[in-house]
Amino acid sequence: MNNPLQRYTNLKFLVVDDFSDFRQSIKQMVESFGVKHVDTCSEGEEAIRKYAEHQHQVVLVDYNLGDGLSGLQVLEELNYRQLLKPGTLYILITGETAMELVMGALEYRPDDYLAKPFTKNILKTRLDKLVQLQEVFQPVHSALAKGKNITAIELCDSLMQKNKRLSMQCLRLKGDIYLKSGLYPKAINVFKTVIEQHELTWAQMGLARAYSGINQLADVQTICKKIISKNKYALEAYDLLAESDCAMGNFEHAYTLLKTACDLSPNTLIRQRKLGQLALRYLELETALNAFKRVIGLGRYSIKIRPDDFVTLLQTMLQIQFGSYGSLSLRVPKDYASLYREINRKYPNDIQLSLVVNLHQILLKYLSNDKGTALSEMEIQLQKCHSLPDTLKPYLINEITFVGQRLDEPELKQSISNQFLAHQAEQFTQENIDKANNYNRQGMLKFKEKDYLTAKKAFKTALINSPSNVNIALNLLQCLYRLAADKQFKQVEPSLITLCAQSLESIDPGDHRFAHSQNLFNHLKALLATKV
Repeated sequence: MNNPLQRYTNLKFLVVDDFSDFRQSIKQMVESFGVKHVDTCSEGEEAIRKYAEHQHQVVLVDYNLGDGLSGLQVLEELNYRQLLKPGTLYILITGETAMELVMGALEYRPDDYLAKPFTKNILKTRLDKLVQLQEVFQPVHSALAKGKNITAIELCDSLMQKNKRLSMQCLRLKGDIYLKSGLYPKAINVFKTVIEQHELTWAQMGLARAYSGINQLADVQTICKKIISKNKYALEAYDLLAESDCAMGNFEHAYTLLKTACDLSPNTLIRQRKLGQLALRYLELETALNAFKRVIGLGRYSIKIRPDDFVTLLQTMLQIQFGSYGSLSLRVPKDYASLYREINRKYPNDIQLSLVVNLHQILLKYLSNDKGTALSEMEIQLQKCHSLPDTLKPYLINEITFVGQRLDEPELKQSISNQFLAHQAEQFTQENIDKANNYNRQGMLKFKEKDYLTAKKAFKTALINSPSNVNIALNLLQCLYRLAADKQFKQVEPSLITLCAQSLESIDPGDHRFAHSQNLFNHLKALLATKV
C-alpha cells in the first residue's frame, strides 16, 4: 500500500467543469495533495476522449456541463462504450439537490457525490477514503482489466479472509463478475449469501439479473416488485421488471412501469426509447412523440442513438399531424426541418436513411392531396430502394411498410408488398410468444439433462417464433457452444449462429447479457477453428 503522504503522487486526475475558475480551483486543490498529473476540460465529449487516452484513476466531473453531455451522461457513455476501467473513481459534483437528479446519479453508481460548495479539507477527506479503498482492491481491478476473472475472484476470497469488513464489497464484485461471465448459478449463490445477512438492494438486483439470465422470469418479477415496494426510486428494478414483462407478453404492464420510471428519471436514452416503442403499440402517440424527442435530444452526443430513432420520430410526427390532436397536430410540422438537419448532421453518408427522408417527404405531399406529383416521385424512390446493392436496413423496410399502409392505390400497394414486404410479413406472422415460451421451457429441461441436440431443436423453434427474444437466443447460443465442445460440429449450423447474432445485435453493451453473448461467440469461434 502507498505511503499516505505519497498516496496521490502517481495518480492521474481528470477534472471536468464548464466554468474555468472552478475547474482551476479543483486542479489547485488536488495538486496540493501531491497529484502530478491533472488533465482538465470543459465538456463531456472531450472528457471521454481524454479519459480514453490517459486512463485516469480519479475523475471529478460537474453534473451541469452546459450544452452537450452532462456529467452523469459522461459516466453512462464511458460504461456504454466499455471505456471505464475497473477501479476508476468517478465523483460527480453538483450544486443541485433535486430528487430526480440524485436518483439518476444513484442509478449510474458514481463512487461519490459532492455538493457545492465544498472546501479543500472536505474533498481531501472524501478522496482519502476512496483512494485507500482503491489501493486495497487494486490487484482485483488489475486482474479484471486483463480479463483474468478467475484470478479476480480468488483475490476477492483472499481479501475476505484477511479483512472481514471488506466482505460485502468483495461479494458484490464476485457477483458482478459472475453475471458478466454468464455464470448465473454462481452469481445466484453469491447474491443469496449476501441477502441472508442483509437485504441489500444491490444484492437483490444482482439476484434478479441472474434469474433473468436463466430465464426464471417469475423469480425476476417477485424480486423486482419487492424492491420497488420498498424504494420507488429503484429504477433498475423498473427496467428489469419491464423487460421480463415484455418477455412474457405483458406489454401493457411494462408500458405503465416505464412511464413511471421515466417520470422519476427522464434522462436515460434507452429507457425513453423502450417507453416510446410501447406507447406506439397502444397508439399513445403524444407519449411516443415526447419519448422519442427526448431520445433524439439525449442522443445528440451519444453513440447509443440509432437511425431507427429518427425514423420512428418522423413516423410518429406524421401520424399526429394527420390525426385529431388539436393544436399538437398544427405544431408538429414545424419540427420537420430541424429533424432533417439533425439526421443529415448525424448520418451524412447513410444512403438508406436519406431514402427514408425522401419517402417521408413524399408521403407528406401525398397526404396533403398533391397525389399526382407524389405518386410519380414515390415510384422513383421505391425503384432506387429496389436497386440498392446492399441488403435493405430494417429502418428502410420499416418506412416502406409505413408508406404502403397509407396509400390508397391498390397497384402500388401490391407492388410494395411483392418487392419489399413478403419476407417481412412472413416473419411477423411467425411471432407467437406462447409457442416460443413453451419450446424454450422444453429446451431448458433437455439442456439440464445434457441432451443438447434435442435442446437445440427446441430453442431453434422458440427463436424462430420469437426472433427478438434475447434470452432464447442466448439459450440457443449456449447450446451450440456445448455441442461444439462435445465435437458435434455438424450440429452447429452456421445459419443458427447467424440467427443468434441477428437476435442479439440489439443488446446494449451496458446490459449484463452483452458480455455473456460476446464470450459465447468468441469461445464458439475458437472451438470451430479446431474442427478438422
